[in-house]
Amino acid sequence: MTERNYMLKNWMGIALIIAGALMLLFVSSLSMMGNILLSMGAAIIFIVFVQRRWRKEPDIQDERTKKIGAHGLSWSWLLTLMLMCVLYLLTAGQVINPDPGLLLVGLMLFLGVSGRLCQVYFYRKGDIGY
Repeated sequence: MTERNYMLKNWMGIALIIAGALMLLFVSSLSMMGNILLSMGAAIIFIVFVQRRWRKEPDIQDERTKKIGAHGLSWSWLLTLMLMCVLYLLTAGQVINPDPGLLLVGLMLFLGVSGRLCQVYFYRKGDIGY
């Protein structure tokens, strides 16, 4: 299986997770369908992860790839921290009154998706200079 196929399956899993999370957040009557979509997306991502680990040829990681991965994850943590601060201010100001469980799920999804998106962005951008 090619790297493009793995990437396509990962994006499909992420799209299912996002669709399920949006259903849970905004359409309470479709909560069962949202849970199903979340579970399907997580299962697809897990299966793709296992398939990639069991393939015969090893991944080649050079110093540039590791640096881009670390830089993308750093930005992801920073963006998640900023989102948490904004959510705290909105909650403290009584602008919103979120459910704690959904808030945690949303933050976990944001952290994972933003991490991958930052890594893709920096990979396409090129070398990271410090």
